[in-house]
Amino acid sequence: MLLFAAASLSFWAFPAPLLHRAAPRLLMQQPHLSEHEEPASPPREAPAPAIDPPQVEKVDKPTPIIVHESGSQCGRVLLIYTGGTLGMIKNGGAWLPHHESGNLGRLIQLMPEFHDDKMPDMDMIEYAPLLDSSNIGPKDWCSLAGQIGVHYYDYDGFVVIHGTDTMAYTASALSFMLEGLGKAVVLTGSIIPMREPFNDARRNLIASIMIASQLELSEVAIFFDNQLLRGNRAVKSDTHGLEGFTSPNFPPLALVGADGITARDRRLWRPQPVCRLRVHTNLEVNTVVIRLTPGFDDSAINAMIQHAPNLRGLVLSLYGTGNGPSHKEDFMRVVREAVRRDILVVAVTQCLRGAVTLDTYEVGRRLLEIGVISAGDMTCEAVVTKISYLCGRGLKGEDLRNAMTTDLRGEVTTASAVQDNHVRLYRAERL
Repeated sequence: MLLFAAASLSFWAFPAPLLHRAAPRLLMQQPHLSEHEEPASPPREAPAPAIDPPQVEKVDKPTPIIVHESGSQCGRVLLIYTGGTLGMIKNGGAWLPHHESGNLGRLIQLMPEFHDDKMPDMDMIEYAPLLDSSNIGPKDWCSLAGQIGVHYYDYDGFVVIHGTDTMAYTASALSFMLEGLGKAVVLTGSIIPMREPFNDARRNLIASIMIASQLELSEVAIFFDNQLLRGNRAVKSDTHGLEGFTSPNFPPLALVGADGITARDRRLWRPQPVCRLRVHTNLEVNTVVIRLTPGFDDSAINAMIQHAPNLRGLVLSLYGTGNGPSHKEDFMRVVREAVRRDILVVAVTQCLRGAVTLDTYEVGRRLLEIGVISAGDMTCEAVVTKISYLCGRGLKGEDLRNAMTTDLRGEVTTASAVQDNHVRLYRAERL
């Protein structure tokens, strides 16, 4: 069971983004605007926010760590170091964050790869204290989104160094919070710290920086091992394996290998935005996730509904295509009561791959009839953060239900010929 405490912040608006540096051999795609997004606004000369961002407790000044003498031909990237295994040291047999501020930046400066002509200039913002990602939550998502918004026009791309445990949640949250994003925001980390003789940290960080500076990517992504994954499609799939993450229902955006960075199909990437950047930090995160098991005590759900008056979302992790114990009248009664109280009840699957289709079996249809929403092929991480984002936007009732099933940031498969074909082939490859 996961319970998220409430946060109440606002949004900031920024003028329409400049076009990013185009990646060679990759084609541009015409932009698409969701019905829930803001219309485009005319570009402005000054990149100042339209609304002051007082919600950021501290706007950190980036520290330069790599500056090419003659100027880099690959632009400029901001590294935001939140913590995680990548920069940890071992003490008493356990990994923990390095106590000395600026240590990772100095380590990067000593590595010749980061000074290569193919690498951009780099600045860094380092969190103090550094965080284990199990301690990262909605306030930290707001801080990250705010830092990206404040420094948006100073950099060609952004790399967030993050622990792996909650990286998929952070990536999903940022994908919704950064509406109209026109640059790459790449989250990465490692299974083995950079200070170890053999590690995956160096490769992951180098590739992420190159992707952020050189690819015309307009979305939040996770890079791990050799795969660039859409952030709101990724899940952590291995506690110790170097692959770390997988995207069960959507192909990788790109692969990195001997031939460099190879895109599977550029049309799968998010299009360049046609609206100005808006950083939304008003999150309502009173959401509970419950994984059903045979014999589950229905009174647990009832207790939450009765004693958590601010509960906005109930995510049910169900069997298969979205099946639950529909013949248990107590369970159905409790779910019906949640819907009656305007709690958004969303069904996700316990399976790694595939989608929820509540009308496939009779047991699922009964849930559909009482108001449970199908998550389709969204990950649980995407569902939780999407509920927080939409409730924070003030959506309620049918507007909220409709928005939940609408593809906003590429988080759910829609009726697109190109997307359907690629997703179908990708799932077949993984059987």
